[in-house]
Amino acid sequence: AELEEIPMLEEISRQIEGHTICALGDAAAWPVQGLIKRFKHKLVERIENPASFNKADYFQKAWPGAKFQNQDWVNKYADGSAYAKH
Repeated sequence: AELEEIPMLEEISRQIEGHTICALGDAAAWPVQGLIKRFKHKLVERIENPASFNKADYFQKAWPGAKFQNQDWVNKYADGSAYAKH
């Protein structure tokens, strides 16, 4: 990714919003807009220094916030894939 792509994504999402026949088209743009609005600093940080990204910082913990106990599951899916590898 490049830093120039962040405003491009926002512009594209604004072109989608309000210009579709289906309300689902408008709704498809909102997550992108929200991501940029709330987490632009994280996007910039990740683009400028990709080596600093640590998956463990973003790996979802158990719902009550307790440490996740199922290490086998973590080992299998920690790459972000939720699908079994065949």
